[in-house]
Order: sequence, then structure tokens, then C-alpha cells
Amino acid sequence: MGVLRLTSSAILLVFSVFLIDFCLGDDNQPRSSRSDLTMVNSCSVTLYIEGRMGAQGQPLPGHSTTFTRVDPGQSVSFDIPATGAQSTRFWAKYGCDDNGRNCLIGDSMQYWPDGGCPLGGCQPPIDSLFEATWGCEPGSSCNTQNPTTWWDTSQVDGWTIPYQVHLYGETNKCDCSGTNCPALTLIDASRLDLASCPRSEDASNGGLYNSFDGLSMKNLDLRYRKNNMTLGCMSPCKRLTYSDPFGFGMSEASGPALMMCCPTPNPTNCLQSQGCVTAQECKAGPIENSNYVRAVHRMSPGVYAYSYDDGVGLHACPAGTVQYEMEFCPSGSTPFPDRSDATSVMQHTSLYLLLSVIFVSVYFL
Repeated sequence: MGVLRLTSSAILLVFSVFLIDFCLGDDNQPRSSRSDLTMVNSCSVTLYIEGRMGAQGQPLPGHSTTFTRVDPGQSVSFDIPATGAQSTRFWAKYGCDDNGRNCLIGDSMQYWPDGGCPLGGCQPPIDSLFEATWGCEPGSSCNTQNPTTWWDTSQVDGWTIPYQVHLYGETNKCDCSGTNCPALTLIDASRLDLASCPRSEDASNGGLYNSFDGLSMKNLDLRYRKNNMTLGCMSPCKRLTYSDPFGFGMSEASGPALMMCCPTPNPTNCLQSQGCVTAQECKAGPIENSNYVRAVHRMSPGVYAYSYDDGVGLHACPAGTVQYEMEFCPSGSTPFPDRSDATSVMQHTSLYLLLSVIFVSVYFL
């Protein structure tokens, strides 16, 4: 029996084919095919990823705390039990101490397990986030009548970091129960830009509320700023209703907030005089044409921007068949945080100092 001999050229060719196949892989496989959700930090700054579940906001299975430090280029993964998980939320925090607390943005829930907020109070929940109720995988010892994972991303409250959500697996079964369905593979909010957050939003409801409780409603600055940086953008509703110092502390049913928030506490007998707004009234109202909603629609098409937006908000995928990857600061997105104002101030200051030096030099010649 002859012995197969490979020349060095043949060996190199075989290795090259293997290497190409290894590097390219399967286009439909996530970076971490073993995990249900992977959160990727492609920003140039360190983030702390929060992962919470249930009404108490406890850590997910396999995690002893709710947060994980994720340096640039790194990721954290979450494995969901086959029996599912209720009310999970995942988002990124920035500017935190070594204990993952006292962040500049993202401390929007009380700390687990001992409670408490940063000095000055918990921050408004305007984070770019992924939230899901994970369904029971078929064959698991749970309610197999609900084998669906419901998930969404939205900018109804605001946004912080640009992102993309990549889907892998049987994505043609998402949002579709028929055949020959298009695959849902990407939610693209990579163009969210904090420099485009409205600085002069009109919440006067067509002049009906030019001022409210002594506050001007004609020129709302929706930016969330700290340390000369823009760290988030608040929706008009969130700016009006969140407590001081981040917002005005109004009720959703009061004055200008009513048509910016569109609450519907009693759908069967919905009257504006009782603090209720129907979907039709909301769509015909000022929020649809607000600077905020137009900005979100321009930068993240198809993502919810207000309560009754026409964009696709809630998605449904068969449990256990799809893996998700949320990437912060994907390729082509603007840097986070936004320091453009601080840079502009420094440039103007430098120019002023330069002109002053020139003036003094000329004066004493």
C-alpha cells in the first residue's frame, strides 16, 4: 500500500483553505454561538453592562452581580435557562467607579441587592437597551403553550449609545408565522448621534402651553449633560415628567406632558379631560412632528420613538432558535460620549488666547 506524500506546496494549500474557512466561518453564526445574548463593547471607552431580570431587578442565572465591566473590544454573554426568563433588561453604563457604581450615566435602577442610588438620585432611564421576556424552549418543563421570546429596543424614553442588534439562527421565523418569510437579521441604530439631540424642543402644544408652572415650554434642551459632555438624549416626555434635577417632575396627565407622553389609562373611555389620549389623538398631536421623533426616525429607522409610533417596536421569535448580539458603538457610529461642545469651547478659548498674545505683542512693539 503506497504512502500519500504531500509536498510543502500542497500542505500550504490545505492549510490556507482551512484558515480561510476558519476565519470566514458560517455567516449565520454569532461571535458566541453558545449564548443567547452577547453584549459587545466596540466603543473606545470602558462600559459596565447591566443585566437585570424580574420585578426586583436581580442578576441573571450564572451572574453573581447585575453588572460586568467590559473594556473596549470585549464582550459579556448571557445564557438564558431553557425554561425562559421574565422581564429582562440589558444596557450599558459609563463613567463608573471600580465597583460599577456612581456612574455618569446608566444608574437608572437602584443598586442590587442593597438598594440606593448615586448622590443626587438615580438617573433617568433613557439608556439604549435591549429588553426581552424569553420563552420556554420546546421540551422544557414549563408552559410550552408560550414558546415565544418577545423582545424590543426603543427610544421612547431616550437614548445614550449608538448600537446595532444582530440576530443569528432561524431568523426567518421572527415576526412571521407563515412561509417564505424574510429573515430579521439586524436592528440598526448605529447613526444615533448625541450631537443631534434637540436643544430647542417645542413642547407648547401649538402655543397652548408657552409656559407651565413658570417654565418655558418653547425651547426644551433634551440633552443629558455632565462634566461638559453630552451623555444621553431625553425624550420630551421624559424631560417633562422625570424628577428634578433631570426633569420638571410633571404628571404625564398634566399640561404639555399629556400630548408628549400620550398616556392611555382607560382605553374604553379615553378622554383628554381625564388625562387619557387615544392612539389616533397621539398620532395627530405634536409628538409626531417633534424634533425628537424626527431625529430618531432619521437616525434609527423602524425603531419606536414614542408610545404610538408606527415603527416596529415589539418583536417575536421562537424560543431557543435565535441568538442576539447587541453591539455598542458599531463601525461608522459617532464617538461616545459626545465632547463636541467641550472641544468647541477649548478651540474658542485657544483662539482668544492667541489673539490676545498677538495684540499684546503688536502693542508693545
